Amino acid sequence: MSRSCDICGKGVQYGNKVSKSFNHTKRTWRPNLMTVKTDLGNGEVRTLKICTRCFKSDFIVKKVRVPKTPVEAK
Repeated sequence: MSRSCDICGKGVQYGNKVSKSFNHTKRTWRPNLMTVKTDLGNGEVRTLKICTRCFKSDFIVKKVRVPKTPVEAK
């Protein structure tokens, strides 16, 4: 399972956590990913992992389930 955005490619970054006494320990920064079903435009629906910045920037069209219309009671 990848930890990267399917649109912009943002992924995990590595670095050091620095304490007050200047001790360094390894740590990771993970991107804020969402799993979203999207309509690709040609009728194909695909599930993508995208970061929240791409989601807010309207790079995709979210696939929304349309509820069925209720049948009128006779």
